[in-house]
Amino acid sequence: MRTLIALSLALACGHAQADIWESLTGRWAGKGEVSGMAANVELEFRSALGGGGRHLTFYNRMQAADGKVWPFRAEAFYLCGKDSGCSGHWYDSRGMTLPVKTASHDDRLVVEWGDDATERGRTTYRIGSDGELDITDEVRGKDGAWSVFGNTRAKRATLP
Repeated sequence: MRTLIALSLALACGHAQADIWESLTGRWAGKGEVSGMAANVELEFRSALGGGGRHLTFYNRMQAADGKVWPFRAEAFYLCGKDSGCSGHWYDSRGMTLPVKTASHDDRLVVEWGDDATERGRTTYRIGSDGELDITDEVRGKDGAWSVFGNTRAKRATLP
């Protein structure tokens, strides 16, 4: 009986993982605020490695109150297990390489990033009932408390 329950949970987890990734697949564009600046984001989720992986490209054009523009680019590559979530690395224009690991739910993908040698945070991608993508970025402080530093909302888009 325990084996049957464990197998059912593993299959459900794998199903949720596939469903949310499929829901996120495509191009998105939107706006919000990141680190106190106006943010314009463009991102694309796509399948990689014959379906055994995922790839995210991300661009954020932030603008401070004084008009200064802060462009930020990143790419993340994930290898996905059948029932163990996805893990990989995030590479960004700051020169940072961060390990990433996902937890999938029916309505959201939570990506934890960083380790003891880097900053630690998490990004939650949640598709709302209106079909729009809410992105929440948090960083973990030295005291272990989570602090939101970014909120953006995106719609499916055709990006150049």
